[in-house]
Amino acid sequence: MTGLVLVAAVSVGYLSLLFAIAYAVDRQPEHGRRLIDSSVVYTLSLAVYCTSWTFYGSVGRASQSGIDFLTIYLGPTLAFSLGWLLLSKILRIAKANRITSIADFIASRFGKSAGLAGLVTVIAVISVVPYLALQIKAVSTSFTLLTSYPAAAAPMAETPILQDAGLWATMLLTLFAMLFGSRSIHPGEHHQGMVAAVAFESLVKLLSLSAVGLFVGLALFHGFGDLFARAAQDPGIRALSHYQGGTRTADWIAFILLSFAATVCLPRQFQVMVVENVDERHLDRALWLFPLYLLAINLFVLPIAVAGRLLLPAGIDPDSFVLTLPLASGQNWLALAVFIGGFSASAGMIIVSAAALSTMVCNDLVMPILLRFRPRAPAAGSDMALLLSIRRAAMAVVMALGYLYNRHVGEDYPLVSIGLVSFAGVAQFFPAIVLGLFWRRATKAGAVVGILAGFLVWGYTLALPSFVRSGSLPETFIASGPFGLAFLKPYALFGLDGLSPVAHSAFWSLLVNVALLVG
Repeated sequence: MTGLVLVAAVSVGYLSLLFAIAYAVDRQPEHGRRLIDSSVVYTLSLAVYCTSWTFYGSVGRASQSGIDFLTIYLGPTLAFSLGWLLLSKILRIAKANRITSIADFIASRFGKSAGLAGLVTVIAVISVVPYLALQIKAVSTSFTLLTSYPAAAAPMAETPILQDAGLWATMLLTLFAMLFGSRSIHPGEHHQGMVAAVAFESLVKLLSLSAVGLFVGLALFHGFGDLFARAAQDPGIRALSHYQGGTRTADWIAFILLSFAATVCLPRQFQVMVVENVDERHLDRALWLFPLYLLAINLFVLPIAVAGRLLLPAGIDPDSFVLTLPLASGQNWLALAVFIGGFSASAGMIIVSAAALSTMVCNDLVMPILLRFRPRAPAAGSDMALLLSIRRAAMAVVMALGYLYNRHVGEDYPLVSIGLVSFAGVAQFFPAIVLGLFWRRATKAGAVVGILAGFLVWGYTLALPSFVRSGSLPETFIASGPFGLAFLKPYALFGLDGLSPVAHSAFWSLLVNVALLVG
């Protein structure tokens, strides 16, 4: 166990270090521009894709399903393999049109529709809330585990709200998100300091996860050969490598497709890949550097998962294996370094997502309403203060929604399951983006109806059922369908049964989306 005051101080100190990096870069724009004018820094900023889902959730997934965790990384690898066809075109168009967000980009492909931009913004916020909840859950559970081990190693009852580490983590991360993303209005919405800080945190989480992987293989076992030899003698672990077909194949297809779409459609990924890009040529090197980073950060996921299955008692949350293994071995300083790596992964995602979403809310929701109803424009300084206030308020609201989702829903689900809900939500933008780029007959009406219908189907088949386990909805909603109508069961819509909830939702929502857009 590590002292609560020490862990809290290290957390604040690490965030302060990230802010110091961002502040130093922003204070000297010319030097900052030279720093981020690098394909390596650009690639490291793209690694904001790897959140606490990667750091904790992938190990938990691998311990239960074997190499299924790789699907979330095969999607972006495939996307970057086709980067010359899709990503480069998106980047080129965004540069030509001074695009500031994914809502702005989609609207620009369909007549610069303000209504479409507003719709995309609302859906993006709702879809990303579970992902924010995932980060809050990871920070709070790892903080509690680190400061209360071994008492906190097993699942605990719900914590009173003022004693909930998630509440204080949310407040702290919201404050720093405001400091990173809303200290001033940046021309073209470029945040050089934020990019530098995210690139740094990408190195931290990679080194931290690699350190615990090497510790597992070289300290807890006599090399990785010994680790996997012992795993081969365990029937439960050996069964993970058996191909099951059917549902597992459908899951692989669905997860690869959703992660492919998320590479473009997640607001934070669009922010770092497109909006923050300072040189289109950086993408050329990132096309192979980013998949290499994904390979490196996942290199030790399977060994850590196997070690957790072999060494830790039953009942330990698989998502906590990365942190529990050092703690169980008495390596408190390694455990603290692991905590910082996971905290860094969560903080990077929250900071960039908050900046991207607050820009979208301000530019595409609030300002159009204010411009319509305000009788005359105030002074420029007043405008700037108003914009910053709107963005800070948007960050606070979005983070509060993330905390509430985690408090009432997210605690009942593993990290990967929460993340996949968000992936399926933002994937509703993908048909409009692709067809808007490559099919001239795609229309604004088709994009609006397709995105809205796909989002509603996603909400019905995946988002709403997540409230059943928390008790907010009756279990009969899933088991029998609303009003007892079996053909409307959210996990077996129109009789389509035998798929996992995510694959089922992805099939129906994207089918409806594409059919209406094309039709």
